[in-house]
Amino acid sequence: MKKLLRATLSFAILSTVVLAQQPQNPGFENWEIADPDNDIEEPVHWSSIKTSDAGSTINGFAPVVWEKSDDAHTGNHSIELTNVQSLLLASGTITNGRIHASLIQGASNSYTDPNDAQWHTPLTTRPDSLAVWIKYFPQGNDTAQVKAVLHVGEGTLPSTPENEGNWVGYAQINVWETVSEWTRVVVPFTYYNQNNPEYVLFVLTSGAGLQPVEGSVALFDDLQLVYESNGLNDLNTDNSLVYTHGMTINLQKIPAEHLKGAHLELISMQGVRITSRAIGSKQINLAGQGISGGIYIVRIVGSEGVYAQKVQLR
Repeated sequence: MKKLLRATLSFAILSTVVLAQQPQNPGFENWEIADPDNDIEEPVHWSSIKTSDAGSTINGFAPVVWEKSDDAHTGNHSIELTNVQSLLLASGTITNGRIHASLIQGASNSYTDPNDAQWHTPLTTRPDSLAVWIKYFPQGNDTAQVKAVLHVGEGTLPSTPENEGNWVGYAQINVWETVSEWTRVVVPFTYYNQNNPEYVLFVLTSGAGLQPVEGSVALFDDLQLVYESNGLNDLNTDNSLVYTHGMTINLQKIPAEHLKGAHLELISMQGVRITSRAIGSKQINLAGQGISGGIYIVRIVGSEGVYAQKVQLR
């Protein structure tokens, strides 16, 4: 993982982050035999179209669209997903829930089964962001995706009219160009209400939706839920590295080297990213830009990592 900003920045992440809930087997280090007849492995706590709910016949015809890779960001393994042409063009897909497979295009989905621990991951916290390390080698205009929905009760990706109201928060990572070196991608969650979730459902793919391109390959490692707002300093204090005056955000206390090539994100307390911009100076004036006063999370994302803090704009 990228290091947090060093020295004086380190206080921003408190011990609560260590205790925060995370995905199971997020680095795809642990694998198990999912199909003994064909000696096919899946990562522990993750499933594929080979273990869908469609039954042994369809599962038997389903192509293998994943493999355990020794090319890892950390540890010994990552997961490699590949779009494969079979009866239909199958996107490389892995989920921590279960796949509902269908030969009818658009009828398949991934879902949480609240009644079976094999097919669900409990999560009762509200993370700030979703992060993953990725390599991607697309064909054509393909897009690798990581989707995460926080929900209560039953949940699917994509959603259905019956369970869409169960969604608490959602994050989606899209990578649409070649990434030949391990790269960390982070996106914030968007929250739809003030509820705490009961489950998190992840879907990782090497192709985009219903239109993947044959041969696209994606490697994923070190999936993470980021809780930077859990231990943040409250507003302007003597210890704050970021402080505000009116609608101006001041970065005077942050060492210049940590701002080189960095960008600033302003995120609402509901997890919505309001603005993102390169940092050109140590004072960023947001007046007259349609941003209302209130309490926000400022995130400074640089080459060394991320610093986050609550601020109040007036």
